[in-house]
Amino acid sequence: MTVKHLLFSILAAGCAIASGADKVRVGYLAEPAHGLHFIAKEKGFFAEEGIDASMFQFATTAEGCSAVKAKKLDVGTFGTAAPLLFIAQGTDFTIFGGMMIGGQAIIVKPENADKFKDLSNFKGKKVGLGKLSTGDVIFRGALKKAGIDPYKDLQIVEFGGQSAVVEAVRKGAVDAGIVFSPHFSLANQKYGLVVSNYIADFQPGYTCCRLIANTPDVKQKRDVYRRYLIAEIRAYKFYRENPEETVKIFAKALKLDEDLIKADTYTNKTFESNPDPLKKGTLDFWNTMKEIDYLPKTDEDINKHIDTTIYREALDEVLKRYPDDPIFKEMDAFFKANN
Repeated sequence: MTVKHLLFSILAAGCAIASGADKVRVGYLAEPAHGLHFIAKEKGFFAEEGIDASMFQFATTAEGCSAVKAKKLDVGTFGTAAPLLFIAQGTDFTIFGGMMIGGQAIIVKPENADKFKDLSNFKGKKVGLGKLSTGDVIFRGALKKAGIDPYKDLQIVEFGGQSAVVEAVRKGAVDAGIVFSPHFSLANQKYGLVVSNYIADFQPGYTCCRLIANTPDVKQKRDVYRRYLIAEIRAYKFYRENPEETVKIFAKALKLDEDLIKADTYTNKTFESNPDPLKKGTLDFWNTMKEIDYLPKTDEDINKHIDTTIYREALDEVLKRYPDDPIFKEMDAFFKANN
């Protein structure tokens, strides 16, 4: 960081303290892929952008989206399936950014690993997952493409949390379970369960957790959300450039082993954290949900619920501050390709 930019950050932080930072209540799931929130808070990026962020952990995407709808949260990070279903049911959410690409896997007992690589072998089986799981939609879509009826040819069992899914697989109550990071690694570490398929095997680079807010809030506090995204964009750069410290921040926030966090986040790269809105991927996801009859019949125009302009303005501000930074230039190209 140049002296000029350092002074800018100090002045920004001073202004936030002097005028009173904007309070933002943030909901998240306990997974490393949501770690940009933790970085932005731990490294002071939120504070420097005039944001006073409070973090609230939820067990399921459905619970989290309900909390946003009830105005108990200002920002939610709860999958893609759950927010889109809420929108289809009439909830006025706006997707204004993102957090995660990929990150789910199917876990089984070791003796079943090879068998379930073939989707046809899921016929007649029980698959456990968390309610409104993003991985559920991609999995059902893959089954349909393989000529398997995702509603009649197997049984999907919904559980109240990731640990319950793991326990059901361990005890044989279900034949397989769809869980997000770090739960497939924890399941292997604790019980010897293994991954038969990563959900990305069915659709590489699929869109996962989006940043959502109530549309009236986005309209009334647009600048707050813009500054929020500036902090998240800066956190992404840190995540890319500082893996060792990032692992420590994630491990501290989630109270997990650093080696496990490192494996999922960097070594095996089972997900990517990224704040981009990914409008194209979100629209593809919406269409997949419609194709597999996951959504109620609706004429809702999903485009009205995706706002990429706030992220664009946030990224432009960061590029103005750091015009030669290669990561921010890469984010600019990524945005243009995916929105």
